[in-house]
Amino acid sequence: MFSILTRLFNSTHRDAAGEEGLRAASSQNTPSLDTYPEYVPTTGPNAGKYQSKPAAFWTCGFFPASLYCLLERSMRFPRQLAPPSVTPEAFQAQLLALCRSWSEPLHANATRTNSHDLGFIMRALRMDWELTGEPRSLRSYITAAESLATRYDERVGAIRSWDQALSHSYEIRNPEENFLVIIDSMCNMDLLFYAAHHARDHRLSAIATEHAKTVIRTLVRPDNSTWHVVNLDQKSKTKGSIKFRMTHQGYSDDSSWARGQAWAILGFAQTFSWTEDEEFLDATQRVSDYFIAALDSSPATTHRYVPLWDFADADGDQDSEGQPLRDASAGMIAANGLLLLHQALQVHRKDAGYGTRYLDAALRIARDTIGYCLDRSDVARFEKRPGTKEELQVPPGSWDAILRHATANNNRNALMRYGDHGLVYADYYFLEFGNMLLRMNLI
Repeated sequence: MFSILTRLFNSTHRDAAGEEGLRAASSQNTPSLDTYPEYVPTTGPNAGKYQSKPAAFWTCGFFPASLYCLLERSMRFPRQLAPPSVTPEAFQAQLLALCRSWSEPLHANATRTNSHDLGFIMRALRMDWELTGEPRSLRSYITAAESLATRYDERVGAIRSWDQALSHSYEIRNPEENFLVIIDSMCNMDLLFYAAHHARDHRLSAIATEHAKTVIRTLVRPDNSTWHVVNLDQKSKTKGSIKFRMTHQGYSDDSSWARGQAWAILGFAQTFSWTEDEEFLDATQRVSDYFIAALDSSPATTHRYVPLWDFADADGDQDSEGQPLRDASAGMIAANGLLLLHQALQVHRKDAGYGTRYLDAALRIARDTIGYCLDRSDVARFEKRPGTKEELQVPPGSWDAILRHATANNNRNALMRYGDHGLVYADYYFLEFGNMLLRMNLI
């Protein structure tokens, strides 16, 4: 199981993911506050090229974070990402310049109080602080946590995820009557815990812990699958009273949207790592077991561990390979969470059997993702920029992303329905998974 991962992440000659990431970075226009790359369509006039969303969109931080993944690999694990013909210092300086140019606009998001996605948006600045010690990046990250905390309401014990939710089938607009929380929110709690420790502000970690407990009570089903959205009643005398639950991006209100299940795995695992509260370890195992069982019973004819976009849509839409529509991002998000779960069980339960089970599942997800989703039609390559001594470039290609077969939103009533494409956060969690394996000395 390690052999394919080793070829990708541990090549002594080249790092395909690294070169693809740098090619995508160099292919984009000068970064600004206006737009950031989000998805790569498979067909149509823009096939193969990153399409952007406004900088206020929740995905804007993933592209800069992907670049910092490459910077970390070049600094901490140079054997995995050290291009020929230039010195490590020159390569890292060029890569850091790219990271900084793409992450600079993110500082302006630190004071936003209209989004719960600041953990995703600001991730690159945390990475900048950790890799370079830049204090401004840490300050912005802590400020973002304080901004996120303003969305907490003690009447429901949760942070408001969305101020409104719109589709072709419903309009939920009035925040005075609706308090929407989504399963994705679990992965933004890491921002609060991290900032709480650096700022010595227990209030931030208390908010994150209470929010996570509310999510367990309201968004995890008895069978350990997850709802996507819950609307809580902030006027009820009963804390956390539920008005209704639904999906916004999944197949149906009662289905298990694969990426939502993956957010739960990663978010609960991160929360346990901060709190060491057994409730979160138990929740991580339960939602992970459901996810793995769904992969084992997948109707896909090959690479079953690349999850269907929604586990209930076995006979629905197909991808460009003629197989059930997948979501590579869900698989890689879950794989990151499963690695954290493996570590937690090894340390806190000393349960080698269960720990190994989750590690094996994470590795199989990665193996099947590489086999089914890694773009091989136009492999990127480093070359020296003409007229320079130690400056690299990656020539343009036909596919800007690293992975194929992700699905952002295939809900039939979505305002924008799109799937079977490259996706910026699929690539980020793919790169981060490789770095996690390197940190754990598994490759």
